[in-house]
Amino acid sequence: MGVRVGIGLFTAQVPATSKRTFGQEYRETLELVRLAERVGFDSAWVSEHHGSSDGYLPSMLPLLAALAAVTERIELGTGVVLTSFHDPLRLAEDAAVVDLLSGGRLLLGLGNGWREEEFRMFGASKAERGARTEETLEVLRRAWTGRRFSFEGRTLAYDRVKVTPQPARRGGPPILLGGYDRKAVLRAGRLADGYVTDETGPNGVRSNLALVDEGATSVGRDSSGLTVVLLQNAFAWRDGDPWSLIREGLVQQLGTYEAWGNGADTPELDRLDPVEPAGEDLRLSTAVGTPEEVLARLLPLVRAFGDRDLQLVVRLHYPGMDLDTAARAVELFAAEVTPALKSG
Repeated sequence: MGVRVGIGLFTAQVPATSKRTFGQEYRETLELVRLAERVGFDSAWVSEHHGSSDGYLPSMLPLLAALAAVTERIELGTGVVLTSFHDPLRLAEDAAVVDLLSGGRLLLGLGNGWREEEFRMFGASKAERGARTEETLEVLRRAWTGRRFSFEGRTLAYDRVKVTPQPARRGGPPILLGGYDRKAVLRAGRLADGYVTDETGPNGVRSNLALVDEGATSVGRDSSGLTVVLLQNAFAWRDGDPWSLIREGLVQQLGTYEAWGNGADTPELDRLDPVEPAGEDLRLSTAVGTPEEVLARLLPLVRAFGDRDLQLVVRLHYPGMDLDTAARAVELFAAEVTPALKSG
């Protein structure tokens, strides 16, 4: 079993109650990823959303370009590009530049998107989002050949276009697909180089992996070579219960999605009041405690992947958290949790 450990998702959210600035958030993200590389993390991942009152990162590839400039080894991933809101040719160009800047370290995760307001903002069709993702993937791969091509699909059409320069990696960065419903998971197996998920239990992991395998088998592909990226909240700490250090940021992280589901950050409700998950749900969402306690939560998930190529990506920085606290958590995780995860 090959296990790599990454850090993320970095979302650059700044809660309304925080005194942090977005400039500070971006600069400290660079510092934290530089530290993560020094202590042995294998990758760093960012996420996007749009029109969010807390400044949820809207532009992933510019931030990854900055990360490429201050790191040398660590892979750089998008978790995930919301394809409905991006012009595929511009995406191909931007991704190629980041891949070249990083020396071939880009991992490009794609997803459909789900939030109604974002589809309204960009004038995109939610009904066609699955087709748009599939066609974007095909266009990216054609674009990265460096040859002129034409394409005629349901949502996209190009006539004898050419994208330059080519990425550092021959054929372009690996493309991973995320998603929750059956169609999205099958699509990852059929078309992508890997699958991105944030399942929190071994049974859910196994169920999704079975769908990935099914999708691959349906087109005669061998799924054993596909990478799976598993996103998990975590926070290891030695100096007492760290719950007070992450609780407010965790509410911002998870509660933002709940609030969007209730219509926040729209013309009708132009504000964001994160909705805290009820009862124990909040604490159960995150592997938090001593390194041993965190390992006990994460190891069964890792083992559910068997001998697959797994990239476990742990969030160790939460909205509003200062750099010193996050840095201590990164160093402790790397020293006392990562080795045991990699050894299985």
